[in-house]
Amino acid sequence: MKRLLLFVAVAVLALSCEQETELSLTSDVPSYVFEADGGEFDTIIFTNGSWTATCDDPAVSFTPNEGDYSQPMHIKVGSNEEQFTKVIRITLNSKLNTTSRTGRIVITQLCRPFIVCEEPCRQIGPEGGIVRFTVNSNKSWQAWHQSTPACAVEPVHGGPNLTEVSLLIPSNPDGVQRDFVVRLVLDGAADTYVDLVVEQGA
Repeated sequence: MKRLLLFVAVAVLALSCEQETELSLTSDVPSYVFEADGGEFDTIIFTNGSWTATCDDPAVSFTPNEGDYSQPMHIKVGSNEEQFTKVIRITLNSKLNTTSRTGRIVITQLCRPFIVCEEPCRQIGPEGGIVRFTVNSNKSWQAWHQSTPACAVEPVHGGPNLTEVSLLIPSNPDGVQRDFVVRLVLDGAADTYVDLVVEQGA
């Protein structure tokens, strides 16, 4: 009976020790959102083991990138020059004896306002007709005539995302080459635009 009680006591003690040394890994800032210009912030890595941090995005840096037990980490994110929102993942790996655990800090970084057209300049003959452009933007936009004579534009506002823009070019009875220019300007960002140009031959 004494031997059985001793075995039970040892088992309970061993279980208690295992629970006390269970590996934990958390961050007090598991996610963060930045504008396109980037920035920096601080977080605390909470763990009872050794840890390392890695990230595949070259625009992201942090110090320290490894340590033992809980400690603060400073994270810096550079500007986003891409034409899409970036999702950046900092991977945390922690170890304690033979146990390992993985965690992440997820950073969402917005992109700058943009409007682009891969082929913004087209040509058409003197008979006129419809010229179509494919425009991509991350905000809504308005169309403005930038030349005389003017032409019909459809649609006059659109976005975000891909939009087909049609310019109806009238016939050219004068026998003189002329250009039609329509400017698509992002709403709330007057300095961000694309010019659609149609060169009409004589």
